[in-house]
Formats: sequence, structure tokens, C-alpha cells
Amino acid sequence: MKKKILSVLALLFLILLIWIQWNWKHLSSFPSIISSFYAKEFCSCYFVMELSEEQCHNFARQWVPTSEFQLNKEEKSVTVRGLGRTNTAIYLSETNGCGFKNDL
Repeated sequence: MKKKILSVLALLFLILLIWIQWNWKHLSSFPSIISSFYAKEFCSCYFVMELSEEQCHNFARQWVPTSEFQLNKEEKSVTVRGLGRTNTAIYLSETNGCGFKNDL
């Protein structure tokens, strides 16, 4: 009975490893999604829609918390760090909204 349970667990572990390897590209990009989403949504809320900081934090909030937040009003940029990744969104124009610093 014990060998049967260990065999099933080993098989499940092997299937999990294969699934992780098959989907590694998507799994490895997940940490960047948290900080980039928050930065872009906050930037759009604050600089395009011109809402208050509190309203924009509520607007951009997610289930996964962020660790750092910087709002630079002079440069019109928002920098957010979450899950070890940092992204900066900058205000481009009223018609284009906000974009990412590394995409320009």
C-alpha cells in the first residue's frame, strides 16, 4: 500500500515538472505582471483621468501586494516593485495615456 502511494506521488510530481517545463515562459513572466499592471493603471488613473492618489491606489489595487511605490509628479512617472520586479510607467500624452519606460 505504501509503495502504491509513493508511486502515485512520484507520477504526480513528474507530471508537475513536465507541466512547469512546458509552461515556463508564461510562469516566468508572471512576477513582472504585478508591478507593470499596478504602475500602468495608477499612471493612467492619476495623470490621464486626474483622480486623487487614494482613488488611484484603490483603482490599481490587486490581490498580490506590491513592495515599493514611487510617484514622480515632475517627470509624470510611476515606479512600482512587486515580486522582485520593478516597472516604471510614464505619462506620454492625453491621447496616448501612459506607457512603459523600457518600451520607448
